[in-house]
Amino acid sequence: MSSEPKIRFGIIGCADISRKVSRAITLAPNAELSAVASRTLEKATAFAKANNFPPDAKIYGSYEALLDDPEIDVVYIPLPTTLHLKWASLAAQKKKHILLEKPVAVCATELDQILAACEANGVQFMDGTMWLHHPRTAKMKEFLHSKDGFGELKTVSGRFF
Repeated sequence: MSSEPKIRFGIIGCADISRKVSRAITLAPNAELSAVASRTLEKATAFAKANNFPPDAKIYGSYEALLDDPEIDVVYIPLPTTLHLKWASLAAQKKKHILLEKPVAVCATELDQILAACEANGVQFMDGTMWLHHPRTAKMKEFLHSKDGFGELKTVSGRFF
């Protein structure tokens, strides 16, 4: 086991997908589920209890309070897409790394603004589309580019639902 400090995650919002992500954070050996925030303290408290948050996890009744916590390294933002620009930009300004649920923005211009805020504040950005970051994707790409294993790739067509 590593003596490296764990990455401390905070979750902004109590969307259903947050249940799965909070479990994944708990299972990651280098991560710690440290906080949850909702628009009300009651909702955040109920979410933390229902999802077996650690007893020392912080519970906030506002998103701003979580972003102001100096002990949070990364925020996961599962809010509606129309709120991503505001909260991701503010998280970046507060020097929090960002895991943003898909779709990441309502348009390319808003994504550019989020990425610019991350770059300007030296924080990492990652989207919640696990497929793009899954090791299997790299293996598929390797296979598809192998003329011995697959042949010459001429066209790709796909849909993301």
